Amino acid sequence: MADQQVTNPKLIEAIENMRKDFTPDTQNATINAALRSTFYVPAIIEKKKEIVANANNEVKFEEKPKARFLLIRKKDGDKDETYFPAFTDAEELAKFNSKEPFQRVKMKFGDLAMLVEQVSTIKGFVINPMSHNLPFTRSMLEGIKQVLIKRRNEQQADAAKAEPAAETAEE
Repeated sequence: MADQQVTNPKLIEAIENMRKDFTPDTQNATINAALRSTFYVPAIIEKKKEIVANANNEVKFEEKPKARFLLIRKKDGDKDETYFPAFTDAEELAKFNSKEPFQRVKMKFGDLAMLVEQVSTIKGFVINPMSHNLPFTRSMLEGIKQVLIKRRNEQQADAAKAEPAAETAEE
């Protein structure tokens, strides 16, 4: 099966619309498009061999790949802020200059947000840092997460209310 290329034309269009006319609607459209997107993230994949024991205490060597994600730094006053770069497609990724050879890893928006949550020294991630330069900071990601949790809870509550009504209608 061929490797499916990452492209995000709806996200690119939403970002451009938001930049032309910044309103809550265009901002929400951009966030919603980003939530549905998959990105290329540059990483160095190191394959390390580790000794692993099974239940019978037999040992063997297994390859355990580890990813080291490349970062970008942005000056904010007198301090450096660190972000994960995320690219909407291969053309955008090609603009990323790194002294180290890297592999492109596909990650969904939620996976990137979780990565930011787990690495306390990271400020967030930025989509297409060499062109669109759209940051999602830790605080923005937390806000998006809270909205999604609230929406899910409301949907579950609505579904729970609808179930007794459906049972009554069947009787």
